[in-house]
Amino acid sequence: MKLALLLITTLTFALGAPARSLFLGPSPGVAARAELAETPQDERGLVALDQALREITSPFTVLCVAARPGDEDDGALAYLRRKLGARTVMLFATRGEGEESPTRPELNEELGAVHTREAIEAARVTGSDVFFLNLRDIGYSKSPDEPLSVWGHDEALRRMVRALRLLRPDVIITPHDAASGEGVQQAVARLAREAFAAAPDTKMAPEAGSEVWQARRLFARTDQGSADVAINLKEYDRVRGLTYAQMGLAAHHRFFSRAALLDRLTPERETSYYSLVSSPSDETLHAGSGLLDGLTFTENVARSIAPPRVGDTGVVDSIAAGDRLVDALIEKLIEKRAEGTVETMHERYGAEFVRVVRFTAAVERALVLTLGLNLDVSLSDHVVVPGQKLIVRASLRNGSSRGFPVAFSAPERLPVPEKNPAYKEPDVTGVATGAVVSQEFEYEIAKDALFSLSKAAHLYDEEFYAVGSSLPGAQPAEPFGNRLVVSAEVGLGQVSIRLSALARFDVAHAVEISTIPFALVKDWSTPRDVEFTVRVRNRTPGPLAGALWVVPLAVSDDEYEPAHITFALEDQEVTIKLKLRLPILKPPLAPDVLIEFRREKPAPPDALGSARIAVNAIDFEVSDGLKVGYVRAVDDWLSFALNELGVENAELKMSDISVLKHGEHGSAKADAGAQVDCSDLAGFDTIIIDNNAYFARPELALHNKCLLRYVRQGGNLIVLGQRPDDWNLVTSGTQFAPYPIKLSADRVTIETSPVKIRDTENSPLSRPNKITAKDFEGWVVERAVNIPREWSSEYTPLLESSDPGEEPNRGSLLLARYGEGSYIYISLSMRRQLLVGNAGAYRVFADLVSLSKVNKTPAKPQ
Repeated sequence: MKLALLLITTLTFALGAPARSLFLGPSPGVAARAELAETPQDERGLVALDQALREITSPFTVLCVAARPGDEDDGALAYLRRKLGARTVMLFATRGEGEESPTRPELNEELGAVHTREAIEAARVTGSDVFFLNLRDIGYSKSPDEPLSVWGHDEALRRMVRALRLLRPDVIITPHDAASGEGVQQAVARLAREAFAAAPDTKMAPEAGSEVWQARRLFARTDQGSADVAINLKEYDRVRGLTYAQMGLAAHHRFFSRAALLDRLTPERETSYYSLVSSPSDETLHAGSGLLDGLTFTENVARSIAPPRVGDTGVVDSIAAGDRLVDALIEKLIEKRAEGTVETMHERYGAEFVRVVRFTAAVERALVLTLGLNLDVSLSDHVVVPGQKLIVRASLRNGSSRGFPVAFSAPERLPVPEKNPAYKEPDVTGVATGAVVSQEFEYEIAKDALFSLSKAAHLYDEEFYAVGSSLPGAQPAEPFGNRLVVSAEVGLGQVSIRLSALARFDVAHAVEISTIPFALVKDWSTPRDVEFTVRVRNRTPGPLAGALWVVPLAVSDDEYEPAHITFALEDQEVTIKLKLRLPILKPPLAPDVLIEFRREKPAPPDALGSARIAVNAIDFEVSDGLKVGYVRAVDDWLSFALNELGVENAELKMSDISVLKHGEHGSAKADAGAQVDCSDLAGFDTIIIDNNAYFARPELALHNKCLLRYVRQGGNLIVLGQRPDDWNLVTSGTQFAPYPIKLSADRVTIETSPVKIRDTENSPLSRPNKITAKDFEGWVVERAVNIPREWSSEYTPLLESSDPGEEPNRGSLLLARYGEGSYIYISLSMRRQLLVGNAGAYRVFADLVSLSKVNKTPAKPQ
């Protein structure tokens, strides 16, 4: 008997298309809202020049310290950068990877990568740089002590101190309160205070490895009554045609994964209030003061960074002065270069030398923009394999009325070594007025190059992204991958300026294979058929022929024949459905399933790509013959989990639940009172509503009465956790549940918190699996989220749990009989547990989806 069935479906994608995740993409409702937010672009032309000239006039740096991407004060950052010209930096303690998104399917490090991209996009809007401490996000916490314990207080403080010494801010602002709020945010506010005091102390954190630095002021966001500073974000920016509040909201809207598109302008977004938390001089701010008002520096530094003037006109007001502005900037640059090396300036100015360095860089950027110079770097391929040829093309456009000598510079080899990178000898050429000059560099990717395509595996590789302080187009939208910096040295007579642009590329296996992470069996002696999808993508630059091998089958079955695959071009993807009888091998042999792609014989059997499926034995039972329907939210994870239980399942579209009746002109009524014709759902033993489905699929509300009809007629409806604001608002006028339930923001955040089964004998959690407290061991991140605080007496709470020191919470799993059927509301973090393969979570899930069958089956005698 054959142990595997192979079904092949080929899907071809455009060149360079990104690899797809295991589960399908966002639901239609979520995707439609995502399209509303256009990807922000770098400012260019006169807008970018205005910004550069303002930067010349402001020697200050403001650092916004926040717990996670999306926590920062975007409006204040836009005001400080766009109006005042200050350098602004967003510092995030974590990448928010411990959260769970209502709009994105990713979890853990993959979600952290999403948040990183969103932070970069937000930074483009406000003109800020981005810095990550790369502390691990533990998710929602009720106490600052928990994250500080996980991070290690001293290590977290060391990282914060090091960041202050590297970034050298004059003013630090934080939106967080050290004494109230969510635990991670409190911890970050506490660290900001401690680092403010520790960064200038040579005895504190000496291992931080950089020169001490004293920030001048530390502010925390507050309300109007406690404020020392009020920033009016309603002020209008005539250059950009927006208020600073609108810019801040546009930046905040980049955090789609946090449902930020729903946020609107509110009084809190139109004025930012801050209280002075700490200052080395114990100063008192006068009424009407700004964050930067009154800050001074030594006279010699002030002379060195005095902005140039064009005649009697300030540099910002000289934006249209053309060649006269160019000459003034060149003169100032000659003056700065005459000051000598960075080492010389450090001796002259001490720690304040950094202001002169930044001022000089600002003059260079303004000069580049005034001359209309632009450096663009393009790659022949953004995903390469070891040994592949890669062509890099650098192009310099000259928009001025002058011609210049140019010398391009690029690394000697790729990927660029971290230590002692060598650069190609530059060739001097020239660029005429209004012309473009280009140079190509050819590389062969090192055969021992490290693979970089997995963003989750490389989430913490970098910490700093110079988004706001770079020239337009110099920083790519993608924050991950190997770095390739190409420069162009442009001669301006007595001085030259260097333009640099960063490009990124990934090194991948020749063949990329993605499939399910694990497969479940009841035990090693009970075989079961598991069907799953394998996606195979050709990453080589051209055609490729080979075979996909299930290695354990090749070892155990002499008649085994692999699936033969021929790719016609790069980035073509083939989808294969495998049906395996597991386990193939049993302990003490390794039971995991290794899948490899190899070239056709007689080529050596070396794997060009591979994937491994963990095979785990879990003692679970599920009712026979179950058919489960589900309404998905952001991805298809429910199908994966149900398949792991061996349960037949199908996604329910809205039209599968009911059909809206049409009005006079043939359009369906799209309001809560719309009339619907309910479909016959009796063929499903259980229907599951995914987490946040009422948010991701708002049209579901119109079909909800048919779901309740399904329950009345004997169905089993399981509703996974929903967003409290959405649920409570909608249920105030619509019957979402058979009896009232009011959600709250309550959570059980400690994943090891004890769980009590309230009725061990008669509970639905007693069949087909006898659930005990042991089934809640090994859960990750948290127990339950947005737990109902109030519910009708018709509901029976099945579990009891709480964080240490709190009253027992009984709302995480509620069951009500309604007509002939059952309604279950679950606030347990089931999705996260099922996707990591937690045995107890699968046993609980099996009992809940089996409930309608179990109710019809007498209990077995003990």
